[in-house]
Amino acid sequence: METSGTTAAPPVSPRNGRAIIAVIVITMMFNGFMVTLMSVALPTIARTYQVSVAQANWIVLAFAIVAATIITMGARFLQRWGLKRLMIVATGCMAAGGIVGTLATDYFGIMAARLLHAIAAGLLYPTASTSIMRAAPPERRTFSLSLKTAAGGIGFALSPFLSGLILTRFGVNAMFLPTAAMGLLCLIGSVLFMKPIGERLTTPQPIDVPSALLAFVGLGCAMFGISELNHQLAIALLLMVGGCAVLGLFAHRQNRLNVPLLNLRPLADKTFLVGVLLVMFSSFAEHALRLTVPLYLEGAVGLAASAAGLFMLLPQLAYAASAMVAGRIVDRHGIWPLVPIGFAIIVAGLAALWGLAERRAIVALLAIVFVILAGVGAETAPNRETALAHLGPDQLAAGSSISSVFVQLASALSSALLVGYFTNDVAAHVHEGMTEASAYVSGFESTMAIALVIEAIMLFVAILYAHRARKRTP
Repeated sequence: METSGTTAAPPVSPRNGRAIIAVIVITMMFNGFMVTLMSVALPTIARTYQVSVAQANWIVLAFAIVAATIITMGARFLQRWGLKRLMIVATGCMAAGGIVGTLATDYFGIMAARLLHAIAAGLLYPTASTSIMRAAPPERRTFSLSLKTAAGGIGFALSPFLSGLILTRFGVNAMFLPTAAMGLLCLIGSVLFMKPIGERLTTPQPIDVPSALLAFVGLGCAMFGISELNHQLAIALLLMVGGCAVLGLFAHRQNRLNVPLLNLRPLADKTFLVGVLLVMFSSFAEHALRLTVPLYLEGAVGLAASAAGLFMLLPQLAYAASAMVAGRIVDRHGIWPLVPIGFAIIVAGLAALWGLAERRAIVALLAIVFVILAGVGAETAPNRETALAHLGPDQLAAGSSISSVFVQLASALSSALLVGYFTNDVAAHVHEGMTEASAYVSGFESTMAIALVIEAIMLFVAILYAHRARKRTP
């Protein structure tokens, strides 16, 4: 069975635990920068390498598919390699991707660089949460997870602005230099400070290749189908149905294997399942704002792309700050009523954006987006910690992988459903004779309405979930 032939690592000392958490937090900040590196570069890549914007977007889509597939293997890699080796491989891929991208001479070189980055992200996402849960003392787990969440938020905030400046002044290849330096720094930190943590198999079982292929094909079809929802509906639905069918085969195979690629048993736990769904849809709200607000600012208000990117910097920092504050509150008092308050803030903020769109008031818009992302930060890490804490130690790594896959799906869904609907709605209104600025206002209003309905449903779920968690707390 999966637990046979394991050796328990020695207990992590407080000093080593702090060092491990520090390296992970810094690495996840750089990972956030790396993940969003291409957010401002697609049109330039299309022009530089003489490909269409749709072909350039394959760089983003391929990154998401590969990262999600690697995430499904994260628990097994951690069990086979241990934390130190896994972090060395992940940060090495981050650095290698930066070097390959800096030296790339064509579109395929840029693609290869981003695939290396995808492997790094896929290994880091589940490993970070698992390792922090094991390294942090119980009374500081949520705060430590919040530090990781906040660090990622800082990386997300800085990347579009700094990458845009580098792209404008020095070109596509220079954008990859920071990730090369970041990867090398984290690689050195991993070599020096990572220690054994949790259990590692003394006689590791081989990775089940058919399961890996099923995960890649299933997630690839599902994500590509989501990306085509607003372009070719019939093909999108066919791909999504096919992807779900393949993922069903993946799940069936995991239940039959003695050593599954990804242990899916955590999904049978209702507390865990609802918790990761809340994490998924809080991430959905964050991605929705990060993707649609700059479009509105450029199209309806007339800001330049660099100014629109800078506009999002302060709200993303609010997300990071509120995540850290929320971690301390939850460690002391639990998730009630903080998590429902977080979703209530999101819902109220989306409603305010919907009502404010016509006025094009930049200062008020900035204040509302600031508050919404503070609300997202207030409940993301608490939900993740509550979900993972409900699992046994043998299911923790698998639970972290499942949570990370859900977040990747939220990113794909927000991009396809909201950005796709936004751009199609703008095009339809312009075709009908509306001015472009007015069309952007209308598209933004409709998009916020869709997001508002989704988050209102999750607010109701969050109230029930957090109230039940309060009753279980002694």
